[in-house]
Amino acid sequence: MGGSKVLVLGGGFGGVQAAISARADLDASHEITIVDRNRVTHMCGMNPLLIVGERNTDKTGRSLGRLANRGIKFVEANIDLIDTTGQKVETSAGTLDYDYLVIALGAAYDWDAVPGAKDAYSFYDFDYARRLRRRLSRLKRGKIVLAASKPPYKCPPAPLETAMIINWWARKKGIRKDLDISVYIPELGPLGVAGKEASMRVRNALDQRGIELVTGAGVTEVSMNGREASFSDGSSTTADIIATVPVHKIPDIVAASGVSNGKPWVPVNKATLETATSNVFAIGDVNVVPSGDFAIPKAGVFAAGQGTKVGKVIASRVNETDAPEAYDGVGFCFMAYSAGTSATVGGEFLAKGGPQTVLSEPSVSGMKSKDRFERDWRNFKI
Repeated sequence: MGGSKVLVLGGGFGGVQAAISARADLDASHEITIVDRNRVTHMCGMNPLLIVGERNTDKTGRSLGRLANRGIKFVEANIDLIDTTGQKVETSAGTLDYDYLVIALGAAYDWDAVPGAKDAYSFYDFDYARRLRRRLSRLKRGKIVLAASKPPYKCPPAPLETAMIINWWARKKGIRKDLDISVYIPELGPLGVAGKEASMRVRNALDQRGIELVTGAGVTEVSMNGREASFSDGSSTTADIIATVPVHKIPDIVAASGVSNGKPWVPVNKATLETATSNVFAIGDVNVVPSGDFAIPKAGVFAAGQGTKVGKVIASRVNETDAPEAYDGVGFCFMAYSAGTSATVGGEFLAKGGPQTVLSEPSVSGMKSKDRFERDWRNFKI
């Protein structure tokens, strides 16, 4: 009798933790494989500091090849087809079969959903962030607009955090008085998932820094020259730099597999993160886990927690041991206010009676925690 095959699609926060967690509880007769089209994956959460030169471009990635040291096989390939009936996945490196499948492919970006956004600036992926970094390094004066289109998008604090970091950077550079910074978001308030009080405090933090916040105004179009943006509230503005948060969608390959049942994101069992197909799990940004009036935010730390849980669920099934406790929806995101201070926002999103969340005050120790989190991520501890 051969061992079980655990196949993980996607080498981000969730996929890596699922593989590491399953590996820890399974003996060597069982095979664990991660497939990702990129050998080096980058941490989106470093981009706000990256664009102002406070993170090195060569220090925001980790190589999935290093997982071989942990007894996890890595296959660098494009995924062409997920066949849950035949329990196999077709890739550019051949067909892989599995007993347990973890879909951790994240959210795809639909750059065409907002006309002009593809050619404007963004800080939501590594290449776009590097381009924005080059542009900011030459900036002396003008207006910067950061604009999200529609929820859900990864790391809801990111546009607000980025605005505050640009404010800090401009002050350090002595150009803040010559700069206008505006943030446009589709939601009615910033950080709604963290509750009214946290939302108010973020508003105040932006106000104090002279950053304009426009709510209920998702970006709908960016002009061909990248200097004018239109919004869902009927307004428009001109700016020197327009950086958008792309519309997020389920990857085409996941939609085609049928696991989402035609829904915008993959529905999963809240306790085990299993899809409607047994032994097929979906974790992180690709899924939806309802939490009160909201859903668990799309952020790496939640994907990691879900990955750890799914690894344990799979191991308990392979080993025929007791199932682990249900997934608890606990997680905290960092929200930097400058290069030296960071707050955390989060809590227990699946608490009885609705999400129990808190926004801490920004502090130097908060930034130290953020630094440690990034270091741990690069060393596959998170």
